[in-house]
Amino acid sequence: MTKSEQIYIKLKDEIQSGQLSPDKNLKEIELAKRFNVSRNTIKNVLIMLEGDGLVLLKTNKGAYVRSFSLEEVLEYLEIRIHLEKFIIEHSIDNLSKDDFLKLENILDEMKVCLEENNLIDYSKCNSEFHKIIYDACDNKTAVNMTVDLKDRMKKYHSKTVLIPGRSKQSYKEHIELYNALKNGDKKNAINIIEKHLKNFETMFKEYYDLLF
Repeated sequence: MTKSEQIYIKLKDEIQSGQLSPDKNLKEIELAKRFNVSRNTIKNVLIMLEGDGLVLLKTNKGAYVRSFSLEEVLEYLEIRIHLEKFIIEHSIDNLSKDDFLKLENILDEMKVCLEENNLIDYSKCNSEFHKIIYDACDNKTAVNMTVDLKDRMKKYHSKTVLIPGRSKQSYKEHIELYNALKNGDKKNAINIIEKHLKNFETMFKEYYDLLF
C-alpha cells in the first residue's frame, strides 16, 4: 500500500467517524506536515476524497469536509430505499445455509451488544449483517451504488445508535428481516427492509440537530 493510499484511508475514516467535522478546513500544509509528505501528495489524496463525495474543493479557498443538508440526506435515503429493496429481491434466493448461520450469530452478538450498551460494536454488527445480504445479491452494480451511498452518509448513520430506543427497534427489525429471508418470503422481506429504512428516516428527521 502506497503512502497516498494510507493517508487516504486514514482521512476517510476520520471523516466518516465524525472526528473531522463537516465544513472543517483541510489545510494542505498542515496535512503534509502531519503525514510527512509533500503537498502534492496531499492534493492527490484530497482529490480522491472529493471523488468519494466526502471533501469539497473550493477554488482559491482550499478543501473542506463535505457537509450535507437534511434535504440532501433524505434524497440519498430515498434512493437507498429503492436499492435495498432491489437487493433483497435479488439476494434472497442466493442465501446459503452458511449465510443464515452467520446471520444468526450476528443477531446473537447484536443482542449482547444491546445488553452491554455497546453501541459501537452493535453498529459494526449491523454492517456485517447487511454485508452478507449484499454478497448474496446477483447484481453487484446495485450493491456498489448502495455501499457508495452508505459511505457518504456514514458519519451521520453511525450516530443514529445514540438516539433513544433506536438500537432496540433496529434489533427487532433485523430479527423480522432474518425470519422473512429464512422463510423465503420475498414480499415480506422487501416490506420489512422498507419499514426499517422508513423508521430510520423518521428518527433522522426528528433528531436532525443531534446528528448534525
